[in-house]
Amino acid sequence: MKKKKNNDYAVDINLTPMIDCVFQLLIFFMVTTVFAVQSGLKVDLPTAASSDAPPEKDLTIVISSNGEMDLNGRRVTFDNLQEEMLKDKEIFGSKVLIIKADKKTLHGIVVKVMDIAKLCGIDQLAIATEKEEEEVQVK
Repeated sequence: MKKKKNNDYAVDINLTPMIDCVFQLLIFFMVTTVFAVQSGLKVDLPTAASSDAPPEKDLTIVISSNGEMDLNGRRVTFDNLQEEMLKDKEIFGSKVLIIKADKKTLHGIVVKVMDIAKLCGIDQLAIATEKEEEEVQVK
């Protein structure tokens, strides 16, 4: 403390320890935060002029160009797709399936997935796309 005139003391608050604690908390929460994990399959979605981000609670199947499939982040095959889709439909209570198929995926694979979804009682199907980048025209 520093002494002023008339026996008044000036109080200095040292902010360094508080700032250190704030930075430690910030680092702690950054490291321990659970990040949203995308599916393990790498797909190149086709583009469309209008594209909306799908809600996260719906069922999502990702189909790679070579036919590998992930249903809500779990690897599936055509042998167990219907049973896994029925389980997920019961868990999530959703009647919407979002299909994220690589643009090089064979049409027959996507149609087969759509057919299995209909057999599971999934009424609404959506095909995910990426929004087309607008081309800049220079005059």
